[in-house]
Amino acid sequence: MTSKNVLDLRGVISPLNLLKCKSCLSAMEKGDLLEVLVADIDVVKDLKMIIQRSSDEVAYTRKRADHVCLGIEKGPKN
Repeated sequence: MTSKNVLDLRGVISPLNLLKCKSCLSAMEKGDLLEVLVADIDVVKDLKMIIQRSSDEVAYTRKRADHVCLGIEKGPKN
């Protein structure tokens, strides 16, 4: 059974936001979805670059008026 988690990183500075995202993903099971909310577009770029190097996958990117929602599907553990 997959679950959806939401991680609100709006207002959290780098690199703490990246570490929090990585920590949250490592605690999840394969197939789970993590929705990350960020205000800084540079953080979105950094997260996407990190995800590309992992077994996880970016499921969607949705731009909102004041933030971006980035959906990340947890892949198999490395």
